Amino acid sequence: MENIISIVKKDLKEIAQKFNISKDPIVEINKNNIDSHFSSTLALMSAKELKQNPVQLAENIKHELLQKDYYDQIEIAGPGFINIKLKTELLSTTIKNITTLKEAYGKNENKNKIINIEYVSANPTGFLHVGHARNAVTGSVLEEVLKFDGYEVQTEFYTNDAGNQINILAVTVFVHYLWALGIEAEKPANTYGGTFYDDLANIMIQKYGDKFKNLTFTETAISDDETHQIFRKEAVQHFLAEIKQQLKDFGVVIDHYSSEQEMYDTNQIEKLLEEYKEKNATYEADGALWLKTTEFGDDKDRVLVKKDGSLTYIVPDLATHNIRIERTNADVLINIWGGDHHGYIPRMRAGLQLLGHNPDILEIEMVQMVRLIKDGQEYKMSKRKGTAVWLVDIMEMVGKDALRYMLASKSSSSHMDLDLDLVQQKNATNPVYYAQYATARCHSILNQAEQKNIKANLNVSNLLSNKKEVELLLTLDNFNQVIQMSAKNRAPQLICEYIQTVCKQFHSYYADTKILDENDVPTSEARLGLVLSVLQVLTNAFTIIGVSALETM
Repeated sequence: MENIISIVKKDLKEIAQKFNISKDPIVEINKNNIDSHFSSTLALMSAKELKQNPVQLAENIKHELLQKDYYDQIEIAGPGFINIKLKTELLSTTIKNITTLKEAYGKNENKNKIINIEYVSANPTGFLHVGHARNAVTGSVLEEVLKFDGYEVQTEFYTNDAGNQINILAVTVFVHYLWALGIEAEKPANTYGGTFYDDLANIMIQKYGDKFKNLTFTETAISDDETHQIFRKEAVQHFLAEIKQQLKDFGVVIDHYSSEQEMYDTNQIEKLLEEYKEKNATYEADGALWLKTTEFGDDKDRVLVKKDGSLTYIVPDLATHNIRIERTNADVLINIWGGDHHGYIPRMRAGLQLLGHNPDILEIEMVQMVRLIKDGQEYKMSKRKGTAVWLVDIMEMVGKDALRYMLASKSSSSHMDLDLDLVQQKNATNPVYYAQYATARCHSILNQAEQKNIKANLNVSNLLSNKKEVELLLTLDNFNQVIQMSAKNRAPQLICEYIQTVCKQFHSYYADTKILDENDVPTSEARLGLVLSVLQVLTNAFTIIGVSALETM
């Protein structure tokens, strides 16, 4: 089922082929102050190629377009802009398209390509904080956008469960365990903070009693190694389960969880180093093992194994990406990373290229910091204490929908101030309220129509001809183009921008128009079809960003 803008593009493409124009036509929705629906620069772009006057070329294109009976008016403006006005009947087919396709409206053709997205990947050392929340929203909305655009999408979470941070976690939980037993212990400065470690300490007591009470600890180890390993394992399992539950409560379900520790246990690190050596991609210098990343664009070669035999951070990262490429069979890997990882990208791509992979397989999307604002001040409080503001606390304060919407509404590569007071306002200044009020308003109109026994006309009609109706129809018709742009640019925020545009147009239309008029039933039926279409498109867009389309406010 073709949308309107696609029909116009297709017609122009056929004309371009007829005139031996090599460029693809660009078609855009016209601004409100121009009395036409679309404009194209095809003549301006192609005049030089054809050695023709752009205005004359535009006139020739106009003549061809007018052979179709659904063009109402075509005007040539300025140096060769083609302004296109369609007949109202064609515009009204948007309603039929939307109400026929329903939840599939906006979806693009299957691309037969797999995209694998790794996101969140928080250390399993505690609760998720607001920075993880932004990462989770960026990844999950991008996942839905790419699915809508026709990709097969896989998602995964890389669990950093092997580093020194897990030793620190074990000691943190052990100190809380001692405290829960009533034993005084001084907590090392480098350990983690938060009251949720008390919960795990009590679980450990229920499971093991006080059998570990006489042991001592340092900053990174419990004195008995077997006990240390127990606390490591129990803590990782506990917090990984907690992370999964918090993500689920936040509307995020990730397909696959990989483990750094598992890589060590299955000798994947040794296999990687051996593979690099076989490919002559490493050399020894100053007692260390180096990777020849400068061969593929890195600013310097990178150490893999230090003088003391320990591995650098890049080794497990390269190993997990190598495994991921082979396991997933994905055409593209996308990592949603924190902004502080920016300098890491060239060395990762070079490392993969040295293994024989296409470096372009790896894309990195950066997520910058979120600063919370409350009462005009930066907000750093958390009732669960610790060094961060936890996701569960913010969700309790503002709700899942408000938090997801606001975090999705700005480009993830920009720093963000999130006003906690604003997102709790129940007026048009709050973008979330403004958006959800539109779907509630649609439901209210539909309920009134049912009471008045007015049924929606979903067929071709010439009754939706006022300026605001045309504006809405064109915007609704453009939904799949927004999906394409959002997917292509990895820009989930474009969905929120689109939602705000639809809502602004719909609220304005509602304010100016008597949608249900018992003295003019045919027009009311056509307008009711438009309301149904607005509701469906907003519902589809809300589904993509993981926000509820409310029936009542």
